[in-house]
Amino acid sequence: VAARSPRGTMSVPDETSLRAAFDAAGQSHVFKHWDKCSLDERASLLQQLSEIDLDFVTSVFTRSMRDHTNGVSSNGAIEPVVPDADASDSDNAGKWHRAGLKAAKNGELAVVLLAGGQGTRLGSSAPKGMYDIGLPSGRTLFQLQCERLLKLTKMAEELVVEGDDDDQDTNPEPGDPEPKVKVTVPLYVMTSPFTHRETKHYFESHDFFGLPKESVAFFLQGWLPCFSEEPGEEPGGDDKTKTGKILMKSKHEIATAPDGNGGVYKALELNGCIDDMTKKGVKHVYAYCVDNAAVQVGDPTFVGFCALNGFQAGAKVIKKAYPDEPVGVFTRRDGKVHVVEYSEMPDDLNTAVDESGNLKFDAANVVLHYYSLAFLKKCCDLRGEVQSELAYHVARKQIPSVSDDGDATETPQENNGVKLEAFIFDVYAFCDSVGFLNGTRGIDFAPVKNKEGTGKDSPDTARQILSTLHRKWIENAGGAVSGDETSPIEVAPAVSFDGNDVAFKEFVNGKSFATGSCLETNSWILSKAVGAGSRKRA
Repeated sequence: VAARSPRGTMSVPDETSLRAAFDAAGQSHVFKHWDKCSLDERASLLQQLSEIDLDFVTSVFTRSMRDHTNGVSSNGAIEPVVPDADASDSDNAGKWHRAGLKAAKNGELAVVLLAGGQGTRLGSSAPKGMYDIGLPSGRTLFQLQCERLLKLTKMAEELVVEGDDDDQDTNPEPGDPEPKVKVTVPLYVMTSPFTHRETKHYFESHDFFGLPKESVAFFLQGWLPCFSEEPGEEPGGDDKTKTGKILMKSKHEIATAPDGNGGVYKALELNGCIDDMTKKGVKHVYAYCVDNAAVQVGDPTFVGFCALNGFQAGAKVIKKAYPDEPVGVFTRRDGKVHVVEYSEMPDDLNTAVDESGNLKFDAANVVLHYYSLAFLKKCCDLRGEVQSELAYHVARKQIPSVSDDGDATETPQENNGVKLEAFIFDVYAFCDSVGFLNGTRGIDFAPVKNKEGTGKDSPDTARQILSTLHRKWIENAGGAVSGDETSPIEVAPAVSFDGNDVAFKEFVNGKSFATGSCLETNSWILSKAVGAGSRKRA
């Protein structure tokens, strides 16, 4: 998976046709050091060049640079987004929750996991999803999230559907007559060239954490060439129509960069995931990022909220913790939904408050997204409006590039090129109907971005968020937690998805559990109440 799309015509690495195509596009310099390349290096370069759709990348560069230069992304006044509802709404939350479970039960729900990043800032070169945040069980992010998805399928299997009465009990008593039907929610995992092989092996070596093997698909994030801003005249253009030059990293290798998490749409299409969803009868898609330890994977309340209201797309947002918190916020400009990054938000708007003294621009984006399949298809259509008009974000960088003589790769002291990336939320501007549900920071968001001990968006802060949440579940169910309060308590996903499971409440009620332990299964709860050892598992 790379910069190509089916619109291109080069499918076989053929020197003659590639030379002609790149020469016609004003990019003949990619062959500058051809004579110095070995046979293997020539083959490698031809393969990389064959994966580039020149029309696509040239168009992306031209419109992105134009929009960046003209400040299109920040033109016009912005208005705050006010969430349509709150996930804690006691009058509707049960109805939404049931509708989400019903979508899963009917095979209409799919999940997309963005997992291309490495744990570099965490001090690890492994895929970020393989990171153990220090819970008593030793669960990694991947394991936590897959087990939550598995629990969601079990909850959907238990759902009793009689007609279309959305007010029915979402936790039916044992013994209901309707036979269980096995529920599967397909999971599409986006990786990167740096994480793909290791991520696949990790899932395979752990039996997909209980998920059916055939329900999990891995697909690669795309890439784009890096460009210099030296003018390269477009074919048939005048002096004002210029495009950049593709940067070469070495004599036989193009300088490339990932196309951003917004590249997920193109990657879903190119890898056949959209066709697969269609064949499976999927109607609703939930997407999230791997570095959120608290994410309710497939969140039935959020999915049901969007589905029942007929939204084409949706976002579950949380309130900003403080005015200059480094998170993007959802806004509207000319009626269209945009996310303004924290670095781009004017100070006066960051601190603006409403009549009640609350922050006006308060709908923080934490990448908890919903799509109807119809809108997702629109986003992924390689010939459609979104992919043809979407402008990528421009980042000027110091990009290692080939020396003039072709013998070395040099890292410049100043910015010498441009990297382009799309963000996953950019497509919301193309949506006519976006729903916003207000979530809760301590329930929906526990980011894992920085090293242990930094005290901000780190494993220790995520661990504390989960422990506080799980303690609340236990205490609300009539149980108690004893022991060192600095030591975490954990409830395994198989035991409870959100603390509201009837079986969980029945087993926890009247019992006490030790910190430093994990409630793994019902039988484990009965046998290990109080005194469980640190990081104990069934």
